[in-house]
Amino acid sequence: MTTSLKDPERDLHTNVLGTFNVLEAARNLSPNALIAYSSTNKVYGDLEWLRYEETATRYILPDYLNGLDEALALDFSTPYGCSKGAADQYVRDWARVYGLKTVVFRHSSIYGGRQFASFDQGWIGWFCQKAIEQKACFQDGVSPKPFTIAGTGKQVRDVLHADDLIGLYRSAYDHRDRLTGEIFNIGGGVANSLSLLELFAILSDLLGIPPLAYEVTPRRSSDQDCFIADISKAARILDWSPLTSCRSGIASMLEWTEINFSLFC
Repeated sequence: MTTSLKDPERDLHTNVLGTFNVLEAARNLSPNALIAYSSTNKVYGDLEWLRYEETATRYILPDYLNGLDEALALDFSTPYGCSKGAADQYVRDWARVYGLKTVVFRHSSIYGGRQFASFDQGWIGWFCQKAIEQKACFQDGVSPKPFTIAGTGKQVRDVLHADDLIGLYRSAYDHRDRLTGEIFNIGGGVANSLSLLELFAILSDLLGIPPLAYEVTPRRSSDQDCFIADISKAARILDWSPLTSCRSGIASMLEWTEINFSLFC
């Protein structure tokens, strides 16, 4: 998202024209193929109109205790949201107009091994790196340098491990004859939802270190305070649900990151 704000033209060419070219190539050369598009929850905008409640560690949506479903109104926000949303609708419409087999997955947060996270992308992996850095400081007997977070740390996403993502796409292929422009909100669901503060507590516990040191900066523009996907439609139509709990997935992500930590430096 932040990259799209810096270079919206590149974002448009990549996401809109790139997707259009894939659709046309499939229509002309492989019309029976399944086209599975990775969209984003940002097509729903900032979600500032939702009713929020605040606990000690997170924001919650009292009117959507099972998560947000696909009936949520579209409200593209940021160049990234606009480009992904436009492509999202092209993929859906090429099923209706040209009869292609397509499916749109509006993803929440994905993480897992081989994700080379950065400050702007892959927040689970990024904070795993920061936690490992602080663990090294504690082992050396020095105070860790605080990292920064944007906002209160109570913002929430439902996280989906890459293994479950692979299972989702395999299931979509297995059920491809049912997929003619279907749209699914996809994440880890309510059971795998996390705030930053809750993630930090898990990281400290798994690494056996004191609470992580961080500093708060202003809330990021166009951020969503809480997005948890209602994944019941995917369970019903695709016979899919996540198998990896957020705690076990974070543990494996920490292990992978520690092994490969030098690659990030």
